[in-house]
Amino acid sequence: MRMKPELDLSDAEEMLDRAALEARSNGWSVSIAVVDQGGFLIAFRRLPDASRSSVQIAIDKARCSALFRRPTSFFEDMLSSGIAGTSSLANVVPMTGGLPIIYQGDVVGGIAVSGVKSAFDAQIAQAGLDALTEASG
Repeated sequence: MRMKPELDLSDAEEMLDRAALEARSNGWSVSIAVVDQGGFLIAFRRLPDASRSSVQIAIDKARCSALFRRPTSFFEDMLSSGIAGTSSLANVVPMTGGLPIIYQGDVVGGIAVSGVKSAFDAQIAQAGLDALTEASG
């Protein structure tokens, strides 16, 4: 039986640190969430002055990316294209800013950001994801 890699707290904290650095360097107040492959929260950070609503949105975006194994932008694009039913699926968040965390070909979790424009949320999440890639590469 093949053993599947798993995220641990140190991986999640490394991603949060890098994502927070990206956000702070641009003056953005956001919430950042990292979940495991089942969509369960591993680590979370809310930067000073981030909106309260950004907390749950970041967690939900991360869960969506992990469970569906794709960026949340996929669902935003589907909704924008007029594909019916996209927003009625459980755990789907059709907002850019959530990314699956892929390690050695396996989706091991999700990282997401909420609090600024969606493209900037994605930029911050990608910075966090890059931290894991660099550490393992």
